[in-house]
Amino acid sequence: MGVINYLKSVFPRSKQSRYAAWLTNSIPIFTSFGNDIYLSDFVNNAIDRVASEISKIDVKSIVQREDLLQIQNDDISRLFRFKPNPLQTTSDFLSNVEWLRRKNCNAFIYPQFELITLPDGREFRRYTAFYPLNPLSIQIGIDESGQAWEIKMDFDQGESFTLPYSDLIHLKWRRGANTIIGGGDDSGRANTQDILRTIDALDKTIQGLPKSIEASLQIKGVYSAKTLADADKMSKIRDDFESHIRASSSGMIATDLAGEFTPMNINAADIPADALNFLKAVIQERYGVSAAILSGDYTGSQHSAFYQTAIEDFIIQFEQAATACLFTQREQDIGRRIKAYYSKVNYMSNADKMNLANLAKMTGNMTINQINEMFGIPPFPEGNRRLQSLNYVSTELVDAYQLSKSTGGTARLNTTEIDEEEE
Repeated sequence: MGVINYLKSVFPRSKQSRYAAWLTNSIPIFTSFGNDIYLSDFVNNAIDRVASEISKIDVKSIVQREDLLQIQNDDISRLFRFKPNPLQTTSDFLSNVEWLRRKNCNAFIYPQFELITLPDGREFRRYTAFYPLNPLSIQIGIDESGQAWEIKMDFDQGESFTLPYSDLIHLKWRRGANTIIGGGDDSGRANTQDILRTIDALDKTIQGLPKSIEASLQIKGVYSAKTLADADKMSKIRDDFESHIRASSSGMIATDLAGEFTPMNINAADIPADALNFLKAVIQERYGVSAAILSGDYTGSQHSAFYQTAIEDFIIQFEQAATACLFTQREQDIGRRIKAYYSKVNYMSNADKMNLANLAKMTGNMTINQINEMFGIPPFPEGNRRLQSLNYVSTELVDAYQLSKSTGGTARLNTTEIDEEEE
């Protein structure tokens, strides 16, 4: 009850609201999140691999105007620097959000804020925490005024909260025809029937292997007693024969029991690797994770494909949904944005890192310490400077140089590097 009681203090007071209109033929949208397929390690491993990468994202509040981009040291950047809420680090938070998005096909983040009023009457929000929510079911509709969308969330301890939909960051996965809710089918529910059959087939295949091996080791043959005997005598004959086998140390037995022993060969089931890989691939493709990514033995190009299929989608959704929720329309108009940074340099091969370092050295794009960091080399005090080749000049100097040439070369505007290059 502790978490629910805390949420009660975080959420604004829910008001009793009669929904005036619903999205589909006056029927409330209702989603009940199932967990059947998540009993499989293959599914959980795939989601965990994606969530682990999502946890490495850096979230920043920025102002972007044309070519100018400035990171803001505001309350949003501060919260996402280490702990978005009192219970989670930034890595935990992002991983948790992706787990909820993949398992429920919807993830909701509640930004807690204080409303600050300035002396001139203007108001702004000061954000104090971000909480990922895990409701059992949701309903989305229009309030009785017909002006605002609201969402009702039911939690596992019987508690319900109704909030303005615009006050939540809503991330979706596997869209269907439903215009609001993720899930994959037209009703906004998780569509897991097909993948459940694949998981069931894979599970039966794996469970059958040890049973097949055990059977192949247990039954060695059939002993046919050449006598007519009742059940008790047959049981004694069998026990005597087995005791002869156990007493033999050389594999040869001598017995006076009349009968015939017929060896049986029961081979363990041989499951084709192609069939096993196919079943695993169906699960992996659902989550955009290849076998190489799951094993950790991937190349730079394989990781680039993984980024495009599994990571980039989250980044775009998170940036757009968070920006729309956290900033007013006026703030968005002046360039306020949420930006998610994901470094792909760490997954490059050493050869690619060398090429990037050479390019950075020529263009002055990175400091020496930033280049050292790519190779795991500690920074040093004199390394916070940039190097740039004299063969490259700014576009302003190039324009000035061309202008001086067109006027007969009378103007000499610091074009030493260009002249040296021509010589």
